[in-house]
Amino acid sequence: MTAILIPAYNEAPRIASVIQACLAALPGSDVLVVDGGSTDSTPAVARALGATVIPQPGRGYADALRAGYRHLAGVEAVVQLDADGQHPPEVLPEMLAALQEASWVIGSRAGTDSPGPLVRRAGNAALSLAVWAACGEHIADVTSGLWALDAKALAVFGGRFPDDVADANVRVMACRAGLSIAEIPVPMHVRHTGESMHDGIAGVRNFQRSLRAIWREAWA
Repeated sequence: MTAILIPAYNEAPRIASVIQACLAALPGSDVLVVDGGSTDSTPAVARALGATVIPQPGRGYADALRAGYRHLAGVEAVVQLDADGQHPPEVLPEMLAALQEASWVIGSRAGTDSPGPLVRRAGNAALSLAVWAACGEHIADVTSGLWALDAKALAVFGGRFPDDVADANVRVMACRAGLSIAEIPVPMHVRHTGESMHDGIAGVRNFQRSLRAIWREAWA
């Protein structure tokens, strides 16, 4: 069975089109939305489209992912994407196919000319270098949340997943757990509404947390 995991918080204007596009790309898949305490109609919209919605027990993106992995324990394959529309659902079949060669597949902006703020691109490059220094693995896009996981990766992530940051540090955790990792190029959209944790002051803070988390994973 394949499951589609979507963490969401106040994404009512966008989540319907995301779920519909996911089901068009992967008909018959189960959709799990982890709701981070939305104050709009995000949960109701998702349920109306047949998605299972579970409340996030804590706060933050990493906590939402951990809740999703644990709920989906035992599933053969999981693809995950954000609810804001920046990740194109039409690539999900390609992500799943790539699991034939790796346990964890990352949709990467690298080499696709995907637009994005210079600060984010510079931060990603610095974090990529930090990951390489920590575990010897070169991963070009260490902030992408467009992933596919096989059962082995799902078991690792569900059993031990960071509770503060879920980007570059997860790459180090996966390397240390012996997971095979692959990247495939995926052109991504720019988020036009809402706030990204990778932009502005929030982006600077997230970068600092990511660096600390990388070294925690490297020396755990």
